[in-house]
Amino acid sequence: MLNIGDTIYLELEDGKDDEKQRFKCRLVDRVREFLFIDYPINDRTKKVGFFHDGTEFSASFIGKDQAVYLFQTQLLGRKKARIPMLVIKDPGKEKYIRIQRRQHVRVEASIDVAVHPKNDEFSPFVSVTGDISGGGIALVLPRVHKLPVGKNITCWLALQMQTGEIKYIQVNCHVIRIISTKDSPRDKASIQFIDINENDRQTIVRYCYERQLYLRKKGITE
Repeated sequence: MLNIGDTIYLELEDGKDDEKQRFKCRLVDRVREFLFIDYPINDRTKKVGFFHDGTEFSASFIGKDQAVYLFQTQLLGRKKARIPMLVIKDPGKEKYIRIQRRQHVRVEASIDVAVHPKNDEFSPFVSVTGDISGGGIALVLPRVHKLPVGKNITCWLALQMQTGEIKYIQVNCHVIRIISTKDSPRDKASIQFIDINENDRQTIVRYCYERQLYLRKKGITE
């Protein structure tokens, strides 16, 4: 489930939900209940994190089934090898918490989007999303638009992560359909991501997960 080379995200268990620091690392090796990781990099500052033995983390990774898995761990020590490594505890598969398959995770979110045509079918425009998932977005359209159904477009997304960092993602998309409703003065377009970079998809999945937690804490149902 958790394989050598997989990316693991570590969050500090500091009790301050709005100020948690997130670090990115890679699984280098594993022996029984011990996971050997390279030195974690702060997702916001891009600097190496330094921690005391016994530091507790919330860890997460994306499995081969494209689901997000969570588990609690702690720093057990360090190991000198070809590359310096940290040793963290693997609580075992039975302690992993499976969140949801990424293609099914869709959350309400207003994200800035710049939309460009592949050719000259329409003039580029800037708008926001109505929701987002690992597979696509619902795009709020201008009152007057010429977005063509069935065509491919390019979108630039600006995702504000929990750390405060803004991730900019360029992705090729396909316009599935235009949706009109009586209770909204503006149409929405169902947009599917195509040919998306795996790292970019993982960032979007992570954003969706963080957004889910935020909405739950605020008592907002989706």
